[in-house]
Parts: sequence; C-alpha cells; structure tokens
Amino acid sequence: MTFFGDLTWWLLLASSLVVATLPSIIRPIRTVPLLTTLLFWAAILTIIWFRFGAVAALAGLVLSFAGGILSFLLAVFFSGFDLMTKKRYR
Repeated sequence: MTFFGDLTWWLLLASSLVVATLPSIIRPIRTVPLLTTLLFWAAILTIIWFRFGAVAALAGLVLSFAGGILSFLLAVFFSGFDLMTKKRYR
C-alpha cells in the first residue's frame, strides 16, 4: 500500500476520474465517444496496474468507477430537474 504516497498514482487516479466522468458531460451519448472514453479509462488503469500492482489498480478502478457513476446520476437528476422546471413554467 505504498502507492498512496506516490504522486504519480494520485495523478493517474485523477486522470482516470476525469475520463470516467466524461460520458456524463457529453450530450448526447454516442457509441464512438463512449468507446473512446472506455479505452482511455482502461489504458490509464492498465498503466496503474503495471506501475503499482493489482491492489493499486483495483483501488483506482473502484474510485474512478464510483466517481463516474456518481457524476452520471447527478447529471440525470439535474437534467430531469431542469426538464421539470421547464414544463412547470410553460
């Protein structure tokens, strides 16, 4: 668990979080950008695996996946909230 003290792991984790949140930002969701994002995310996690080991890659996978799911749920919630307010004041 020495990877927590390494700046490179934190930078790779931050970049995987950014890549994991991209599908919730892109409107509308299309196949090619989604696959490209998935490939970048897998590449970053592969770099983490080779550089720091399986435990670090698993930690990066769980944290970035949770961040991506959370951002997706927030985007769905706020888009529904926005649609609700538009329908209300028409």
